[in-house]
Amino acid sequence: MELEILLAIGAAIVAISGVGFVFLRKPQKAKTPHPPLKGAEGTLEKTSRKDYKSLEDALLKTKESFWGRMSQRLSGKSSLNKSDLEDLEEILYTSDLGPKTVDHLISKVSMAMGDESTVAALHESLKLELNKIFSEVNGDLQKLKTKDNMTVWMVVGVNGAGKTTTIGKLASQQVALGKKVMIAAGDTFRAAADAQLKVWAERAQVEIFSPEGIKDPSAVAFDAIKKAEANSFDLVIIDTAGRLHTQKNLMEELKKMKRVMDKALPGAPHETLLVLDANSGQNALMQTEQFHGALDVTGVILTKMDGSAKGGVAVGIACEHQLPIKMIGVGEKIEDLRPFEPQAFVDSIL
Repeated sequence: MELEILLAIGAAIVAISGVGFVFLRKPQKAKTPHPPLKGAEGTLEKTSRKDYKSLEDALLKTKESFWGRMSQRLSGKSSLNKSDLEDLEEILYTSDLGPKTVDHLISKVSMAMGDESTVAALHESLKLELNKIFSEVNGDLQKLKTKDNMTVWMVVGVNGAGKTTTIGKLASQQVALGKKVMIAAGDTFRAAADAQLKVWAERAQVEIFSPEGIKDPSAVAFDAIKKAEANSFDLVIIDTAGRLHTQKNLMEELKKMKRVMDKALPGAPHETLLVLDANSGQNALMQTEQFHGALDVTGVILTKMDGSAKGGVAVGIACEHQLPIKMIGVGEKIEDLRPFEPQAFVDSIL
């Protein structure tokens, strides 16, 4: 009997101890999700359909600057005169299309309208001419080139244009298409560039090639291509130092990088993409002239179009430099870096 009582007391003590352990144990904190990456243009996270920004909404400021001002001046008019065309010329000049493009448009629109001097005829003539400008340089060239074996894209541009952010978005989009992607940290001049690119690579879930101790960007590009080729990568996106288009010695470095890429993989880079900030307006035209003259740029990516009234620079790039606009950035999300659709663009600003 005494033994049974002792056993019962012991069991009770064990039970109480166990309960005590449960109550005294410090609860574990739930893991917090990784915050969305903040970059030059915002967050690297996918846009839900309800948040998807329409192109017309994104280009509203450009439309107001371009056709909006013209329609205000012509409001209530049934026909146009010479003074109205002069007003159009003035508005086009201040819409960052560039002087050569403005002269071209005024000449073509005047001829197209003929004797039909109405606001509707002017609007239609402008639309037709803008679509023609884009159709002459875009077409198949508008699509980003990919090869059956391995593709190399070289990304260039000045600091602040959104180059690193664009690389992150491009990489993410290509991963979503099933591509095996590597990013090469070819900006060896700016200390923060490597760290920023590593964060983007982690979020995009792609490999980054950033060897320690190599300060020659051409060597980084060469080794990255060789490593990617040996490991069956589909795409290598090579970052470069952001630089002013007037810095000749640095532009020479970009030329060298391009030559070295071709030695590593004949034909590389398959795209030389110039990233431009739409807010820079006509300065973007000067950057295009310098970069294209030095590197034979294959296409342009215009960023920050949603916050700019200077999106008309896309017309100037196509008209004056015969370069296709490959992509445009109209927001912070991955999906807001979109393929450029000329007709949709023209419809959105006119």
